[in-house]
Amino acid sequence: MPLRSDWSTATCPIARSADVLADPWVLLILREMFSGRTRFDQLRDATGAADSVLARRLASMTDAGLVAQDDPGYRLTDAGRETLPILHAYARFSRMIDPDGPWGLTVSCARCGEVAASSDWCARCSAPLDADSTRWARRSMGGEPFALTTGSAA
Repeated sequence: MPLRSDWSTATCPIARSADVLADPWVLLILREMFSGRTRFDQLRDATGAADSVLARRLASMTDAGLVAQDDPGYRLTDAGRETLPILHAYARFSRMIDPDGPWGLTVSCARCGEVAASSDWCARCSAPLDADSTRWARRSMGGEPFALTTGSAA
């Protein structure tokens, strides 16, 4: 019995996107890949996923075109990089439901340092927040902002 519904052929774009992204492991893997972790062992250690779980998710993410296998690990594809505003929206939502939680992720603009009030746009710079112009600070990792890296050669 499948663990969830298959929406890969749905006509609704939200349902089709959910078919690829609505797995918590996928979101955590994306988070870690945006944080610069690209090797299997790094992703396993950072997410706490069992080897079999991580291998299945990476295979499904490869099939969906989010990541590509790269020696010695994985890299985000252009489609994978496009998930950044979704992760930002999750981070903003967590601050709304638990603003004092110890695990928050603060998203800011790497150009000017402004904390993002939007999932995809810097109000001060009037420019998009993308993988090249975003900094994250995670309280669970000491809270120091760091530039996102995507594992690409760019």
